Amino acid sequence: MSDLSTRLVAMEGSIASSDTGTLNDRLTQAEERIQFNIENIDDVWESFEKMDTEMGDMEDKLSAWMERELSKVYDIINDNPLGK
Repeated sequence: MSDLSTRLVAMEGSIASSDTGTLNDRLTQAEERIQFNIENIDDVWESFEKMDTEMGDMEDKLSAWMERELSKVYDIINDNPLGK
């Protein structure tokens, strides 16, 4: 049993000294990627909000234009002497 525990301690020591640096590097890289992705998602969300506002404005302008044009058509139809 003591031989097994000695080997276990030796393995833990070698694993701890070699893998921690690599693990920390990988964690740091993952954190950087996550932060980069979060910032990109925020930028995309901002763009969507801007486009939504612009589309709302275009819809309002289009509906106002359609009402004016349909009003003209309505006036033409109602002022038609043949239709009376």
